[in-house]
Amino acid sequence: MSEAFALAAFLARWSPLVRHDLAASHSEPLPLSWLLAAADAEDRRRWEALDLGYAHPQGAPWLRATIAQRYRGLTADDVLCCAGAQESMSCLLRAVLGPNDHAVMVLPLYGPTETAVTTVCAATGVALSDDGAWSLDIDRLAAVLRPNTKLILTNIPNSPTGASLQTAARDALVSLCRRHGLWLVNDEVYRETDVECLPPIADAYERGVSIDGLSKGFGLPGLRVGWIACRERDLLARTLAIKSGLSSCLSSASEVLAHIALRNRHWIVARTRDIGRRNRILLDALLARHAALFDPDGERNLAFAFPRYRGVDAEAFAVDLARRGGLLVLPSTLWHSPLARLPADRLRISLGHASVAPALDALDSYLAECGR
Repeated sequence: MSEAFALAAFLARWSPLVRHDLAASHSEPLPLSWLLAAADAEDRRRWEALDLGYAHPQGAPWLRATIAQRYRGLTADDVLCCAGAQESMSCLLRAVLGPNDHAVMVLPLYGPTETAVTTVCAATGVALSDDGAWSLDIDRLAAVLRPNTKLILTNIPNSPTGASLQTAARDALVSLCRRHGLWLVNDEVYRETDVECLPPIADAYERGVSIDGLSKGFGLPGLRVGWIACRERDLLARTLAIKSGLSSCLSSASEVLAHIALRNRHWIVARTRDIGRRNRILLDALLARHAALFDPDGERNLAFAFPRYRGVDAEAFAVDLARRGGLLVLPSTLWHSPLARLPADRLRISLGHASVAPALDALDSYLAECGR
């Protein structure tokens, strides 16, 4: 299996063998019964009258209209629905990039997204600075641009670092892209769990493309609903042509359930964030108790933490933890990229699930028993 899929290989190897999962990146899943109980009369009628034929290729107009309300000045025609955020990203990148182009990626990045670029065109990686805040050096970005650079690709809020951007850094990034006529494509699936919660890039820049979905902050990965939001309808049309060769449409059942979730965003996301905050307190206390092993980790995202492991080998620790302790965490080496040097001494630890609390208790006991 290629390096780009190291994370998937790690999960496939160890997930079946552990009792406690601290590797998940999505929030506590939302039960179907809760969604249906929250449906208004209109969505209840849609659900009860649902036929399971093919849905609209772009996504139901009423679903896209509700998604568009998440952005400033967008309408249903500025949104394209896809089978999850990763399909959204892959199709969009194929619509933008060609073999003679160049792309710049801010790293770390989800492996399949990085591969979706590097299999099409030349690419340069610029790593977030491991400076305590995971800042983005705009001057470094500017220095790697080429005459044929077509886009800058970011994942802000970032996984696994949790990094967000301050307003000044976001403005500087947009100014750089505007000055060079670049697309700015941002994976925003962790925006609902971001502590800072900046506006989406489609609001900030006329050539900004926001990729988002319901898997992470809404706790609804089983619906497989993602989308692209941008102001360039020609780009959406080209992306739709590519998507049509993959998933021709969403599940009609998922469309109705996604619409219910979006209309109930306030309490769903509040639930997600409350779980993350409570687990963050527990993790911080654990890190403090085992300060010889872990550095304190600043709160950036409520879906996961990314503390530094002070031992010899973070990956070996994660493997030992899975094999002997029955606990799954993700070492930062799983985000290794040939395009930039990334930290190898970090662990991504889930915060989004109700099961995190007993898992942290198990981790605490394991560390105490091992004398670590």
